[in-house]
Amino acid sequence: MVKAICEEGAWCLCFLVLAASASGQWSDPRKDVVRFMESAGLEGYLRAGVEVGRDANGLLEIADEGTFVVQYMIVTPEAAAEPNVVIDAEVAIAPTADKLVVVTHGWIDRGSSSWPADIAAAIADKTDPNVWVCAVFDWHGGAGVINPVDAARYGRDIGGPRLAAAILALGQRFRHVHLIGHSAGSWTIRSAAQQLCRAAAPETLHMTYLDAYIPPQWKPGDLTEFCGPGVVWYAEHYYTRDITLMYTEYDLPDALNVDITDIDPWFKEHEFPYRWYYASITGRYARFDEKKSDLVTSQNGLAYGFTRSLQAGNDTWRQSLRLNKGAPAVRLKPAKTPFNLDFFRK
Repeated sequence: MVKAICEEGAWCLCFLVLAASASGQWSDPRKDVVRFMESAGLEGYLRAGVEVGRDANGLLEIADEGTFVVQYMIVTPEAAAEPNVVIDAEVAIAPTADKLVVVTHGWIDRGSSSWPADIAAAIADKTDPNVWVCAVFDWHGGAGVINPVDAARYGRDIGGPRLAAAILALGQRFRHVHLIGHSAGSWTIRSAAQQLCRAAAPETLHMTYLDAYIPPQWKPGDLTEFCGPGVVWYAEHYYTRDITLMYTEYDLPDALNVDITDIDPWFKEHEFPYRWYYASITGRYARFDEKKSDLVTSQNGLAYGFTRSLQAGNDTWRQSLRLNKGAPAVRLKPAKTPFNLDFFRK
């Protein structure tokens, strides 16, 4: 009976057990919870690792099977950050593929069958599979928490190291790595980059932050501190001034900052940056109410978004490395006011 309940929601059970142990009935709450779960046949939740496979579209899918309550509160970040990585036997990477792009989500979101997969698939359509590996990282068990700060903690302390562990387990030497993360997922890709630089540093590293979430008392500059000398890297931050207020509106030091608030055709949303980035790849918005909207990706003759990546070409990538970083944000402007009768006549 207990096992059946846990299969529906392990975090609920763990919360109840933690609450009971916190009452003082148990001497060591964490160890007692571990023993309780093992005796109930739930050790699989404690050992939840990372699985790597292919989705229906052929994208590399990296899935963190852990949850915040189990891996962060019970197993502890130190232990959970070194997971068992299981790679599906059907996963095969061309030996010539030495470039990798990974897209991941943020708080209360998921990677598979969602917008990260759409972005990865759109990039795959623009690149050579013999050169590029396009992947999605799904860590919804760590992101699905009440407090966004906890999602950022999980991404920084467990999700990122797990992503790096999965990449390293592939056994492929990636000369260039592009990591794309939204909101709290910014800390996931930052930690992954840090681990990769320590273990098997790529020659070049590209970090794309989409409305990066900075919890109170956290330092925005930490998002651009991940590699030492020897790695050529470029970071960019596309953000909107939305309901999240100051928590996602930072101009990151040492990054190209781009404010895209004014080109949002409807309400100013925290989710708009990833929809805009997708449109910068495909040339148009995908959501039904934005499809007729004008897409703005450039300002004063310089293009932003997907164009700044190596996937778009060597020339634009070399230009990206020369752009002024850490300056006040470039502010993209629409060619005309989004709200007018002409919008509905298109």
